[in-house]
Amino acid sequence: MKKPYELPFLPITFDAETELVFYKKVVEATEKLEKLKQKLIYSLVNESFIQLLTLQESVQSTKIEGTQITFSEMLEDKIEEKTDWEKVEVRNYQRALRLGVENIQMGYPLTERLIREMHKILMENARGSTGASGEYRKIQNFIGPTSNMKDASYIPPEPQLMGQYMKNLEQYINGHPYEEVKEEQLHPLIKAAIIHAQFESIHPFLDGNGRLGRILIVLYLLQTKLIESPFFFLSEELERERFKYYAMLNGVRAIGKTEPDWKSWIEFFLNATIKMADHQYGKLERAERLYHDGVRKLTQPSTKKVWGALFTYPVATVHQIEELTKLAPSTIRKSLATLVELNMIFGDDRTRNRRYYQYDLISIMTQ
Repeated sequence: MKKPYELPFLPITFDAETELVFYKKVVEATEKLEKLKQKLIYSLVNESFIQLLTLQESVQSTKIEGTQITFSEMLEDKIEEKTDWEKVEVRNYQRALRLGVENIQMGYPLTERLIREMHKILMENARGSTGASGEYRKIQNFIGPTSNMKDASYIPPEPQLMGQYMKNLEQYINGHPYEEVKEEQLHPLIKAAIIHAQFESIHPFLDGNGRLGRILIVLYLLQTKLIESPFFFLSEELERERFKYYAMLNGVRAIGKTEPDWKSWIEFFLNATIKMADHQYGKLERAERLYHDGVRKLTQPSTKKVWGALFTYPVATVHQIEELTKLAPSTIRKSLATLVELNMIFGDDRTRNRRYYQYDLISIMTQ
């Protein structure tokens, strides 16, 4: 009979040689994050770009859990707000992420209480939502290909230990409230990798652990001031490397190994950070070029303003653009007609509430 894993409590320590391997990658990753941050500061499309990145993160993180929803469909959802469960899960992810970001930016720490509040939002009217939303599990769960525990690839710690494990995780994130820090602290990127893997291994909730664990990454990077706004997310890269991602997490749990393999997981996490920072820099560069190329083609200030609004709403109605720009609907329609004529955007065939699509920007965000 398989038994729950006796997950070690944090902290994790490494020998000097392993830490040196990590820090070489940390230097590269932090340089790339700083480069992305500086480019965003001076970008004319920075606010809309961050909003679109947040939506893309919400789509990719829920996709890892098996949804088939696309970025384009969620852009349309801003108009429709349909109730099918896949769209509900993505919207919930955005709301939970927003709550976490607002709390951290107001100076509140990343605590058990905040984690439970985010979980409650994440599970609202979603798959697997139960009366236990926002509460640690009280029954044994497991990860595996079937609904039978004997086939489980991983059995997390027993439910009565959730309080101990989560208290330990909170202290690892924020430091012990009554003890001075004795040992030299690991870099926030290394700690973010450890926090995510430990949370996933604790598996404190009946459902939603993967999504919530990925939100913790960005919140910890915000809390430690490694990033100053939610402009960096990892889920797109983790989704691309989904099978390796799961294999590395299993390595941390000593599955198929003689002891927990933290080194391989942290190296994978740091490499994913380097790739994603590069990838997002490239996206921002292409989005900026698209914006400036468009502005150069236009003469009317109102049309330039509508063009800019389409970087916030790449799928938009006249009403949405009106709310954003405060321009008159007749002016917006005229500007949209100009943009359609120039093949800069495309309109659908609706006679009422026509939608306009900024396909070039959608393509940049999803590549």
